[in-house]
Amino acid sequence: MKLFLTIVTTAALGLVLGAFLPFWSLALAALVMGFILAPGAWRALAGGFIAGALLWGGLAWWADAANAGVLSARVATLFQVGPTALIALTALLGALLAGLGCLLGERVRKALA
Repeated sequence: MKLFLTIVTTAALGLVLGAFLPFWSLALAALVMGFILAPGAWRALAGGFIAGALLWGGLAWWADAANAGVLSARVATLFQVGPTALIALTALLGALLAGLGCLLGERVRKALA
């Protein structure tokens, strides 16, 4: 149950903070949720990882669908990958950012306790 709660709250807070802050707001949201919920090390890492992948992957897919894939195709040629691989790489970066942020929040709470 804590894993599901971590995923949902991290993604929701990351989405809200992302409207006002730069890209690192996802790590901040994950850190806060890891600190508040303290789901355990592996659950924090997995919850943040899944939340970040879903959030950034979903947002990248949505932006790609909104402009019929034109922008992602142009950027993908710069990196010499396909547009789908570019969305997957975006999801992976978001997953790593949120997973490590949530793990850090859980570890800081454990260190302070």
